[in-house]
Amino acid sequence: MNVFVAPSRDEMGKFQAVVRAFPNVWEGFILDVGCRSGNLRCVLQDSKVHYRGLDLFPPADFIGDLGVGLPFGDMSFDTVVALDVLEHIDNIYQAFGELCRVARKYVVITLPNAYEVKSRIKFLLGQRLSGKYGLPLEPPHDRHRWLFSLREAIAFTHARVQYHGFEVAAEGCLVGPRRGFMIGRLMVGYFPNLLCPWYLALLQKKGDKTVYES
Repeated sequence: MNVFVAPSRDEMGKFQAVVRAFPNVWEGFILDVGCRSGNLRCVLQDSKVHYRGLDLFPPADFIGDLGVGLPFGDMSFDTVVALDVLEHIDNIYQAFGELCRVARKYVVITLPNAYEVKSRIKFLLGQRLSGKYGLPLEPPHDRHRWLFSLREAIAFTHARVQYHGFEVAAEGCLVGPRRGFMIGRLMVGYFPNLLCPWYLALLQKKGDKTVYES
């Protein structure tokens, strides 16, 4: 499995790694679903793209809820991005289909691996995995609805693309700079379900004449 390395541990480093992983898909109209601050726009500023971000709250270009449905027509965007988004949706299957529906060529997703070593240690020590899990005293604005492993994320993605006329064009583990050293990459390759924090995948519409090439 490919290993994609973020140059830094922060959000911008993750965005940079995603853009570098699939350099030939950032053209035309881009929809960033669950865009948060919209910082992916900054990473793409030198590309020939028309970026639009969608989220539940401002400062997104569009305010919308993937769980309800995307307010766009079929094939409205060349590339649709959903980074750490699907695990937040109650009906993850419908949400996956929505991403594919509005994409003309590509869909780029990341999914977290809850079976990664740090999560296992926290669980063993009786600590909360993150602020997205647990049982808070007050209703949270957002949380993860799904807890799955890397293997399950891969199996889910490969199964769901078949329903929506897409195929997995490229995929791999997305890691931080510490695991990006050669020995780290080798270890991730041997033990991906233990050492891979995120699954990163590029989905391509079947029959598209502009076949993705890395």
